[in-house]
Amino acid sequence: MHFVTRTPSPPLARFVGRLWYYAAPELPDLLERVLPTGSMSLLINLAEDELRWYDPASSSAPPPASSSARCHRLSGIAVCGAHAEHFAIDTAEQRAIVGAEFTPGGAFPFFGPDAEALGGTHVSLDALWGREAALVRERVLEASTPEARLRALESALAARLLRPPARLSARSPARDPAVDFALAAFADPSRACTVSDVIGQLGMSSRRFIRSFTEQVGLTPKRYCRVRRFQQALSAIERCERVSWARVASACGYYDQAHFIHDFRAFAGLTPTEYVAKRRERNHVPIGG
Repeated sequence: MHFVTRTPSPPLARFVGRLWYYAAPELPDLLERVLPTGSMSLLINLAEDELRWYDPASSSAPPPASSSARCHRLSGIAVCGAHAEHFAIDTAEQRAIVGAEFTPGGAFPFFGPDAEALGGTHVSLDALWGREAALVRERVLEASTPEARLRALESALAARLLRPPARLSARSPARDPAVDFALAAFADPSRACTVSDVIGQLGMSSRRFIRSFTEQVGLTPKRYCRVRRFQQALSAIERCERVSWARVASACGYYDQAHFIHDFRAFAGLTPTEYVAKRRERNHVPIGG
């Protein structure tokens, strides 16, 4: 397996958190569960000019056996919108991938109001950028090393950042400052801000704030905060050799353990115990308790 990451240079770094290259020539033909992060990403399949994703009906069986999991086919360069549900990918198909992870709300300057429409789904990039999408994939494919491929993608995104979507007015800011304020507040554990707290501090109507946030982030503020709390729980689980569910629930701000389990199942399609068991099986590491 070969995994390379690159942090973009400013000003792109404000909008793209990480560029990455992944290659694993020999992978089993399985459906792998992908969990929601609250952010959007751009994917380029280097192995074939197609990307496939599956509804969350199944995520651990070979695709032929997963008749209940509907397959969606896209071109070899596509955008994954901000999700609040898990979905599945075909691991064998994605054996060589280059990707860009946008920061929360960071995709808006590249896609404009489409960022909201992309929430919960995937779209071929040519539907948004036209012929330019294929040209970006060609440039990345032409690069001879993983590092050069990441630089090619960074260059393409940087150029696009200077040429925003036509539907963004020249007078409009790339992002609403209120959304930037809210994202910073939600990310600061010392503030523990709720959506109501943020709206009160901004002094704007809840309707206007929710509209702007959803358009630019791809999720409503409340759902974004729930996904972010779910990701905090995943991080807490990763750090533990033996997991205390009550401790994780309390540390991540859930009302109680039942609330934690309910939310976890909503996003992962598994209970926390089932998630740890599958992770242990995948990694062959004795984790849990």
